[in-house]
Amino acid sequence: MTTNTGTTPQDGVTDRRRTREARGLAPAAGVGTGDRLPKAPRERRPLLAVLAVLLIVGGAAIAGLVALRQDSRVPVLALARDVSAGAQITSGDLVTTSVASEGTSLISADSKDAVVGQYARVSLVGGQLLDTTMLVESAPLQPGSVAVGASLADGRVPASGLEAGDVVQLVQVVDGEGTVLVPDARVSSVREGDSSSGGTVATFIVDASAGPKVAAVAADGSLAATLVSRGAPVGEDD
Repeated sequence: MTTNTGTTPQDGVTDRRRTREARGLAPAAGVGTGDRLPKAPRERRPLLAVLAVLLIVGGAAIAGLVALRQDSRVPVLALARDVSAGAQITSGDLVTTSVASEGTSLISADSKDAVVGQYARVSLVGGQLLDTTMLVESAPLQPGSVAVGASLADGRVPASGLEAGDVVQLVQVVDGEGTVLVPDARVSSVREGDSSSGGTVATFIVDASAGPKVAAVAADGSLAATLVSRGAPVGEDD
């Protein structure tokens, strides 16, 4: 019987491992002792990559939109201070500011000269943007009407006070009895009285025929005002 004294493949692998160990070289991490291959590295999750792309694209879109909206802003007119209903607009009443232009009835800054000289249709507040619905071309003091000033004592105006543009009844109060002098006077302007007299100082627009009577009643301190409607725009019927 013939004896096989040759080396097997396993013996060759063992010899090579011993040679490496003798040289001080350990097997690489993750490598098996023979026929094992190193594990392939794990692939990154594709969802994270997609999310990163979306964040970059979204940020760029938002920045572009902001820049586009800034480019579309236009200069318009605003109020520099409060203006009473019926008051004539002056150059000092107006300032310029920039806003987005789409879908508005705001008045552009280059129309300032056309606005000066018109009249406030309603009471306007400083800082308010001016649009075409707030103005009328004709003065509230039309032919046949007069403006009458009066100082009204406390208790002779509504507790909520009066505002320019209000429509009021002017009433003469004598011995606890009231007589209506004007059923639909319009408040042109109003302010608080001084520290000594108190009360309310107002200007009323009334028919010329009623003017003398209202002025006389106001002078003797028997005039009172009752509110009919709040802040009625100038130029509209009540």
